Amino acid sequence: VFKIIVSKQNSLTEERDNLTRKNSVKFLIFPKKVQLGWRIFRGSAYYISSTEKTWQESRTYCQSVGADLMIINSKEEQDFANSFQTYMWIGLTDSETEGRWKWVDGSPLTTSYWRDGEPNGKTVENCGDIKTFTAERSWNDENCSHSLKWICEMKLS
Repeated sequence: VFKIIVSKQNSLTEERDNLTRKNSVKFLIFPKKVQLGWRIFRGSAYYISSTEKTWQESRTYCQSVGADLMIINSKEEQDFANSFQTYMWIGLTDSETEGRWKWVDGSPLTTSYWRDGEPNGKTVENCGDIKTFTAERSWNDENCSHSLKWICEMKLS
């Protein structure tokens, strides 16, 4: 009788362990800086400011919390950014070379969502923002010294 009980207990323990492995919930461990006010979307956390700063001040803030200004890599991410309905800085600039737009990580701009007529080539407008968020093509080039809200992006993977 004892052998049967032990065998049954081992079998139940093994079954429990298998179920736990198969059905375990994977928890994301967010960086300490990702707290209230951040929104999660497709492997990144995003923070939309409630105050306004210049493009560089905005970038400095994002970097101070382990993020950077948002890089938009897809139509879905563009739609996500537009959903905030906020005139805001994104991580796009041509300040190094006029007309050569790059993201804050140094990658070149390949897919864009510029408004009609933008970028308009004004040499004092070297920073990218989302301006007309009611349209998919919402980007604008702006004077970097203007104060706007901004959006930070922190990769979670």
